[in-house]
Amino acid sequence: MSQLTRTEMKTLRKIQTHLQIEIDTVIKNLLYKTKFDGKFTNGIKGYIADVRAGKALYDGRFTVPYWAFKDKRKGYFIWYVAHELSHQLRYKVYGIDGCHDMRFYELFLQICPDEFQHFEVHYKPSCVKYGISKNKS
Repeated sequence: MSQLTRTEMKTLRKIQTHLQIEIDTVIKNLLYKTKFDGKFTNGIKGYIADVRAGKALYDGRFTVPYWAFKDKRKGYFIWYVAHELSHQLRYKVYGIDGCHDMRFYELFLQICPDEFQHFEVHYKPSCVKYGISKNKS
């Protein structure tokens, strides 16, 4: 395991362990029947944490905020998990981390259900140039 920053340690201490089955199920469903199901996904683990924003740690772990889990909009939590999972896949597939670019959105489009992709436009409006629709499917 890589050396963690103080902020990363604080984040991991805020994990909602009682909800682990919830995020594990979403991850499994997002990857089911994709070319990533089993390949590139070893060591990827998502957590729901009481934090302001999600974060991909690039050692295979990522967090999704507890408030996103509680959000009442249909599919919002699924979209959020797909977004953070796409960061992990980008690192695993291409060996690079970072930005929301064409490679990131190629992966995102493969794993995020069409009907929830519109949430990405609210987060990153520039994503429409990579094929993300502003409208619900």
